[in-house]
Amino acid sequence: MAIECPLFTVEGSSQQWIKTFNRYYPHLSVKDWQDIDHPEAVEYAIVWQPDARLFSTFPNLKALFNMGAGVDGILDHPQLPDDVHIVRLENAGMAEQMNEYFAYHVMHFHRHMDHYQQQQSQAKWRVLAGTQAKDFRVGILGLGQLGSSVASCLRSFGYQMSGWSRSCKSIEGVKCYTGADQLGSFLQHVDALCCLLPLTDNTRDILNKDNMLLLPKGAIVINAARGGHLVEQDLVDLLNQGHLRGAVLDTVRTEPLPLDNPLWHQKGLILTPHCAAQSWIEPSVKQIGRSIDAMLAGQKPAGLVERERGY
Repeated sequence: MAIECPLFTVEGSSQQWIKTFNRYYPHLSVKDWQDIDHPEAVEYAIVWQPDARLFSTFPNLKALFNMGAGVDGILDHPQLPDDVHIVRLENAGMAEQMNEYFAYHVMHFHRHMDHYQQQQSQAKWRVLAGTQAKDFRVGILGLGQLGSSVASCLRSFGYQMSGWSRSCKSIEGVKCYTGADQLGSFLQHVDALCCLLPLTDNTRDILNKDNMLLLPKGAIVINAARGGHLVEQDLVDLLNQGHLRGAVLDTVRTEPLPLDNPLWHQKGLILTPHCAAQSWIEPSVKQIGRSIDAMLAGQKPAGLVERERGY
């Protein structure tokens, strides 16, 4: 008997997901959530940014399988039952894309591309003094699977690497800091701060004025985690005051960014539309399918979220 699994995804994107699930896991009857015949019998759902109708439509859910790594949107859902398990993707091509995104932007500033762009606008031809990679200090906020991957990638280019995390980590070639007591020491020795933290009560607004002022003058901030990590006005103030040389934001508090938001025109800021890393469909389907099969067999799936930690 097929296991019915409703699919909540962004409008217009469900058919390729359904086709791929049918190819690899035909015993899972994955359908658009509006096409499920017996919603009261559904125990497993596959979701991305589900709307308010999820839990009222499917009252007997046992588990949600998220089509991405960040689960704050599910954890913040006002109707989330206490007994529903949440399972997130652990990679699905995201690590490689994050490596590319952060390497691109770290090198943009390390190699003075921001300054050369400004010189071009002024018709100025002048070579700037360079800095060896070993003397350019890159710090990673968040050393989970994605953060650790980015740290290792950037280390391969010779950058001086450090990282900060909630729990103790050990990564070859990366100086690791742990806990609130060591956050200040970490920030004081970072020229390029890269945020890949999960969004939790403990990390919300961590990129605030007090913390960013601990960065050396002329540092840059790159956030590809969640908009809730950053106090946007604090960033604007520090850019305008010259304490920060530049910033890159892939996530903002309100997405899409409203047309009248001043971030669109902020000097020194690069904006991208939450595209740093996408979940490739085929590896995502394989991870979710394996996780559902594990739970059907009474086993613990990879990527099971600990609610009290928020990831």
